[in-house]
Amino acid sequence: MADQAQTYNGYCVKCKEKRDFEGTVTVSKTGMNMAKGKCPVCGTTVNRILGKAKV
Repeated sequence: MADQAQTYNGYCVKCKEKRDFEGTVTVSKTGMNMAKGKCPVCGTTVNRILGKAKV
């Protein structure tokens, strides 16, 4: 699950709009699943929190 790129919708802080981005699922330090990718317009890193990790 961690290496497959999928399309997610997240808020870009630099553009101040919701954008669809290609991202991969990673686990944060607090144990939450999050999609991480680049904004297709400005190139800033966009994160989307998905929920608790099932480890």
